[in-house]
Amino acid sequence: MTTDAPPSEQREEQTARTSDRWPFDPSKVPFYYGWIVVVVGSIGVLASVPGQTAGVSVFTDELTAATGLTRLQLSIAYLIGTGSSGFLLPRAGRALDRYGSRRIALVAVGGLALTLVGLSMVGPMTTALGLVAMSVGFGCLRFTGQGLLTLSSRTMVSQWFERRRGLVSSSSNAVMSFAFAASPALLLALIDIDGFRTAWRILAVILVVIIGAIVLVLFRDSPETSGLQIDGGLAAPVAPGDAPLAIGSDHDATRDEVVRDLRFWAVAIPVVAMASTSTALTFHILDYGAELGIADDRIVQIFLPIAFVSVPVTLLGGWLIDTISPLYIAAAMSAVQVVMYLTVTMLDRPVAAVIAIVAWGVAQGCYAPLTSAALPRLFGRRHLGAIAGLQMSAMVIGSAIGPALFALIDSIGGSYRPALVLSSALPAAGVAAALIAHRRH
Repeated sequence: MTTDAPPSEQREEQTARTSDRWPFDPSKVPFYYGWIVVVVGSIGVLASVPGQTAGVSVFTDELTAATGLTRLQLSIAYLIGTGSSGFLLPRAGRALDRYGSRRIALVAVGGLALTLVGLSMVGPMTTALGLVAMSVGFGCLRFTGQGLLTLSSRTMVSQWFERRRGLVSSSSNAVMSFAFAASPALLLALIDIDGFRTAWRILAVILVVIIGAIVLVLFRDSPETSGLQIDGGLAAPVAPGDAPLAIGSDHDATRDEVVRDLRFWAVAIPVVAMASTSTALTFHILDYGAELGIADDRIVQIFLPIAFVSVPVTLLGGWLIDTISPLYIAAAMSAVQVVMYLTVTMLDRPVAAVIAIVAWGVAQGCYAPLTSAALPRLFGRRHLGAIAGLQMSAMVIGSAIGPALFALIDSIGGSYRPALVLSSALPAAGVAAALIAHRRH
């Protein structure tokens, strides 16, 4: 693991973004510009859909037919690509602190568009060449979409609010959860127009022309670089030649300090566990339903009630994280995941199914507050990109390992249930970490 930059380089990172007043000055807007940031930041996260699991999954059948790879081989390439992108995200977080959300988001939009165009050109390949090519393609897709664009957009929103950060970010995530849920159907409709190649090329044009313009014109790194104070109000004027105001405070934790702080791991463990296990369950849901004797059309129906539970919990969690320690929410999310994993093993029983759906919805609802508001609340904003990049790196790697681990255990024992029981150990450790960290602080 790399260490944080020396003090001289940290000062350079703090002052590298001298102004966010082009093409217009946010301080001249008649209301607090942070509200615009919330909207455009949400659009940025939504634009990452082609690089998210929900956006990639609808292209799987098309890719197997085009490349000649089996579903298993394509899944292996997806695992390699996703895992590799996760290891790159800590460096991306450092770059985000140095160059700002607008520049990094522009790079992400351009990279995602180029990746979509490249993947739209794939054809029949040998197994070895196909594994390499699709691993690289998936790696670029996940790094630019799920990683870079999501990280820069979410971090930007967190930079603009302090008093209401949790509620603002959770409200945004609640709206986006329904948009993400609708995205597979919209992408399938796009594929039906003229195949997956045209669909990806249309998405690439939308990214460059529309999303690129939104990022360039409306994204702003922080209130300080825009002549504003966080939560509203004009900042003190900066004389020509003076260094701009630094983001955050001198007391904000660095990434190296955070790695040694149990509070970071207490809020990271539950979201990593959720990323790993929920991705695995979603990836294998039809096969797991067959194991339980539940028809395909019935097993997929669990996702709608999960969404209806998660949205109000997301809003409640956003309000709570502004008023209580994030460690309480981390402990609750970890505890409810233990219940979720154990009851999901009994989805074929009505009472257990209801408990599992509620627990899954509650755990999913805690996800947004812990990924958007907890880190700046605990560790400040100056090195937020590096810290959030570390958390997201662990989440992405977890989402890559989960489906493979479940498939391996199923191939050995003929059941996914042991994988769920084994997975409950991680959130159980998360409960302990949160309680110990709370006692220390």
